[in-house]
Amino acid sequence: MNKMVRPGVLALALMFGGNALAFMDTGTIITHSAMATFMAGGQASQATYSSTSRILIANPSLFIWKQSTPTNIGTAGGWATYVICFSNGGFNTAYNLLLTDRVPYGSSGVAIGTNGSWVAGGTVTGTYSTIGANGPFVTPLIPAGGITSTVGGLWLHWVVTQVGIGASGCINFAANILP
Repeated sequence: MNKMVRPGVLALALMFGGNALAFMDTGTIITHSAMATFMAGGQASQATYSSTSRILIANPSLFIWKQSTPTNIGTAGGWATYVICFSNGGFNTAYNLLLTDRVPYGSSGVAIGTNGSWVAGGTVTGTYSTIGANGPFVTPLIPAGGITSTVGGLWLHWVVTQVGIGASGCINFAANILP
């Protein structure tokens, strides 16, 4: 069996004495062969059979981009809408995509829309944290009446359960940028 193991993973396995598991690059082919030999009855003849199977590794390949409207806000402040989009251009479904975004400091009245345009096939769960990027995260996403970003920040966090092959989706939110 041909198996590509990344050096860092191999070093960890050697250091801890366990098996090394690693993701393989898309396009890697794993070949596995089996062979059986037996004697035919009491005769002196021998038969050998072999079989080979190949597995092509096909990973998801996710793309993400973010847009904001408007692109500038005057000194009086105003609402900005942010759209975070993603798509899977790979050869396999991606599971449990995690998206995290920090709302600009000083924003207030943040409003969330989790399914701006959705064709990914999974479900989206949104939460927020006023502590930091690693949470703890609170549900529902934003309380009624909104929330204001503080010095610690306002972190929005979405989990998309699956993004199928060729699927895409967008998540949007709006924030009142204070002067």
